[in-house]
Amino acid sequence: MVRRILKAEKTVPETLGKYVYCVIPFPTKERKSFGNLGFGTSDVYTMDYRDLSPVVSDVTYRDYAVDEQEVEVHRNVVEQVMRDHSIIPVAYGMAFKSKKLLQIAMSAGYQAMQKALPIVDGKVELGIKVFLPKDIEPMGSAQREECSADFLHSLLAVSSDNKKLKLFSDRLILNSTFLVEKSGMDEFSLQVGRLKEKYQELMVQYSGPWPAYNFVDIHILGGKRRGFR
Repeated sequence: MVRRILKAEKTVPETLGKYVYCVIPFPTKERKSFGNLGFGTSDVYTMDYRDLSPVVSDVTYRDYAVDEQEVEVHRNVVEQVMRDHSIIPVAYGMAFKSKKLLQIAMSAGYQAMQKALPIVDGKVELGIKVFLPKDIEPMGSAQREECSADFLHSLLAVSSDNKKLKLFSDRLILNSTFLVEKSGMDEFSLQVGRLKEKYQELMVQYSGPWPAYNFVDIHILGGKRRGFR
C-alpha cells in the first residue's frame, strides 16, 4: 500500500496541482482519459512516466483532509481504473503541487513500484471476516483455531497470498485478506459459499474486490524528501 505521511503546509497557494489516485503499468506516451470522474468532475487521465503512469486529475493544491464524499470519489476512480488495469494503490489524499514534483516522486519510487508490479499484476484483494453471532455461546480457543485454520486453508487453495488482520472483537474468529487472480474470483467466491454452508451458525462477511492495499507497502515522504520509496 502507498501510505500518505505528508504533513500539511502552513500556507498553501491556490494553484492547480496533480492529485494521484493510483499508478498503473502503461508503457505508452499516449494520454488515456477515464472521464470526468475526479474531484469537481475533473478529467482523470494518465501521466507518462517511463513504463508506468500515475492516474491523476488537475486539482487545487491543498491538504486533502479525510472527507467522506471525497474518499468516495477517490474510491470510485480506482474502481473504474481497476476494470482494465492492474493497480499499484495510492492512499487517499496524495496531491502534488506541480507535475515536476510528481515526476520527482515517481523517479524516487520507481524501483519500489517495479518490485510491486509482479505482486499486483492481474490480481485483486478480497476480504473475509468470520464472526460468532451474539446469540451463540462463545467457542473454546481450540475450536476457534480449528475453524480459522479451515477457512485459511480452504481459501489459500484458491488465492496467491493472504494477510491476517487484527481481531478487533472477542467474537471475531477470522479477519483476513486474500490476494486473488482476477480470473479466479468466481472460484474464490464459490469456496466462500461452501464455507458459509459448512459453518451456517457463523456470520461471514465477504468484501472486495479492492486494490492490493495490504500486499504493497510503498511510502510517500514529505518535506524536502517528498516522493516514493
